[in-house]
This record gives sequence, structure tokens and C-alpha cells, in this order.
Amino acid sequence: MRKLLSTDLDGTIIFNATVSRPDLDAMERWRDAGHILVPNTGRSVSALRNALRGSGLVFDYSVLYTGAVLTGRDYEVLKARTLPDGLAEEVLDLLDGEAGVTVFVTTLDGDLQLYDSIGSDTALLTLFSRASRADLAGRTVVGVPLRIADPVLLARVQAEIGRRWGGDAAVAFRNQDFLDVVPAGSSKGAGLTSLVGLLVADDGPCRGERIETWSIGDSWNDISMHEAADHAVAMNDSPPEVLAVCEGTTPSVASLIDSILTASD
Repeated sequence: MRKLLSTDLDGTIIFNATVSRPDLDAMERWRDAGHILVPNTGRSVSALRNALRGSGLVFDYSVLYTGAVLTGRDYEVLKARTLPDGLAEEVLDLLDGEAGVTVFVTTLDGDLQLYDSIGSDTALLTLFSRASRADLAGRTVVGVPLRIADPVLLARVQAEIGRRWGGDAAVAFRNQDFLDVVPAGSSKGAGLTSLVGLLVADDGPCRGERIETWSIGDSWNDISMHEAADHAVAMNDSPPEVLAVCEGTTPSVASLIDSILTASD
């Protein structure tokens, strides 16, 4: 049976901006065995490209923007949800003047930083161009990632986003000290389910096949992905809420892949 591994990126295969050689080799073995490798992340197209630069890592498909966008191997968009016009500006109004906050915007053709009271490091500024409200004109916004240093403020903002837009326009998922605001109906789990549906559809590349799905991740925004997968595995240091929805833990992607491939032999 063909298997699909849906893997989080940051804190799962990317540590200190690097993918380890054992993980790279294991993911190559996974694809060589005929299985499907998919990143499932809050990152945008451009941020994923940047993260993989120089690694040689190849994915078959991608679930990006916390499930709002599905892409093929060459990052061609297969399916996309977008935020309503004006919502990014309203989120910016909500946080304008707050300390310890950075407001980003992700689009299909580039990523912007609209507000920063934290002090962005050089790594972030290679991903997000400094911009203003005026730069949003004519852009289709997919997500509004928020970095919020104070966990009390983060929880309050997440609740307020749910109150204002939950169920109708947008939803916010927590990932460490980030909130990813994405179109309503989007989640890592919804993205995984949608991708599998595309693959096994009558006109899909895996038409009529039964695909066994595996997930691996380390944070709260991975919970829906774990719930959607046939088999869910958490990184060892995941929060209790993540561990509660998984059938086991692993120290690394390489360790998980080796155990699955060995069991399949």
C-alpha cells in the first residue's frame, strides 16, 4: 500500500535553519520506496523555497499556509483559499500600538512585514519584505502570521479573532509564539484530507488507490493534521495537548521513517 508522510517543518525537520543529514537521507529513502512526501506547514510558497535552499530535499506535494494552499512538486498551485479583502488591515488595526508584536502578511507571490515592535532579526527579513498598508493594494492575501511575545496577549488576540471572524472569514492557529490567521475552513488536517482527495480522485495520479497517511509534528497547529491522519506521531518534546492525539512519539523524522519502512518489509 502506498503511504503518505505529512510532516511539519519547524521543530520537526528544520532545526537552526537546517535539515539534518540523517533526516534528508531518510526522506530520500521514503520516496525511493515509492511513498509520498508532503510538508504540512504554516509557511508560504516563498518561505518553503527559502527553507529548502541548498538542501536538495524534494517534496511530491505541499500543504502550505496552514492548509489554505495545496501545491505540486514544482509549487504550482493546485487549490487555494484566500482571506477576504480588508481583513489583513483589520488585524493590523487590532494590534497597532501593541508592544512585542510583529504582523506579517503572506501572499502567493511574496511575503510582507507590516508592523514590528519586537525587532526582527536578519533571518526573518530575508523572508518578509518591510511594507505598509499601501503595499496590500491589489494583492490577494492568504494568511496573516502574527508573532506575539506575551502568551497572555497571544491568547487574548486568538480569542478576539475567533469572536470577530471565526467560522465566517478566518481562523487562528497557535504555533509556539505565532498565531497563523488563515481562511475559514483551513487547517493542516483539512489540507491533508483535501490533498488525499485530489490524489485518489478519478482524474488524480493515484486514482482508486488506498493511501495510508502518517503525520509527524510538534506543536498545537499540528493537532488537526494528526487527527486527520491514519497514524499520528509526535516529536518527543511536543506539548501534552499534541501528545494526547497521537499514537506514539519519535525523536526524529529519520527514526519514524526507518520504523515504518522496516515494518513494511
